[in-house]
Amino acid sequence: MTDIYVDKQYRYQREREPLISKIVEGIILSFAIMGMFIGLQMMISVAATLGVSAAYAAKTGCDMQIAMLLSAKFMTTGSFMTGLTVAATAISALFSVSFYWMIWGRKKTEADRQYFKEKVLKEKPFIMISIAAVGLYYVAILIAELINVISPATMESYNELMEMSLGGSEILALLAAVILAPVNEECIMRGLILKNLQKFFSTPVVIIIQAVMFGIFHMNWVQGIYVLPIGAALGYVAIKSRSVFPCIYMHLFYNMMSFVSALLPKFCQTVLFSVFAAVVCAVVIWYMGKENYGKNEFG
Repeated sequence: MTDIYVDKQYRYQREREPLISKIVEGIILSFAIMGMFIGLQMMISVAATLGVSAAYAAKTGCDMQIAMLLSAKFMTTGSFMTGLTVAATAISALFSVSFYWMIWGRKKTEADRQYFKEKVLKEKPFIMISIAAVGLYYVAILIAELINVISPATMESYNELMEMSLGGSEILALLAAVILAPVNEECIMRGLILKNLQKFFSTPVVIIIQAVMFGIFHMNWVQGIYVLPIGAALGYVAIKSRSVFPCIYMHLFYNMMSFVSALLPKFCQTVLFSVFAAVVCAVVIWYMGKENYGKNEFG
């Protein structure tokens, strides 16, 4: 009996090893992809800092260390930081779009294209995506408000960071947040990373992992927490649609809400309205999805 038990344990261990290896490989590779793009944006920031310092050094005739101190005030202004955000996001997007196309985009089958045309490229899915983006935006506001209640100082620091990063020019902020960021982040997260994770994990696990990684990608824990719901929703949309295009649209619509909500009456920015909007959007999405139950349609 002992020999049989030992043999079973040995076979179980041998079967588990490839599975564990695959899981580790999937997660490590996904974090490597994310780290590569975070590193790229950091390199752009360092290059910009050195470039400005070198310009100050050439202009004043001082050495680089003094020039870095002299230029530090300028490099923390909203105009410089917003321009840097646009430049870093645009360059990252150039690489992410290219890599996504080379690795996955050009491998689309005729069946994938037909599915996208017949099931996704319709009015109803995009209405549902738009409503979901609005609801998730207000969910994010509620999460941010909860963080503010728990730690006002943390939220104040986060708001200052956002003001410094995107407060220099409204046009550049729109370009960075509404156009460049959705394209860049979707090609990375729902393109390269989600596609990689699908080789190793089931759909629910893929959605959870890539949502958590999406939070980490933002490099601050406040934003990292409140983007988890939209990250999960974007992962679901990517899997259901077999494409990053609906995700880019949903992400764009979601980010645009921060600019649109600033134009709305003050009441529309309250906790009560946020709860109401999130619930209404959830009910509408549920109802529209229920209509498709049993049909082979996206939704």
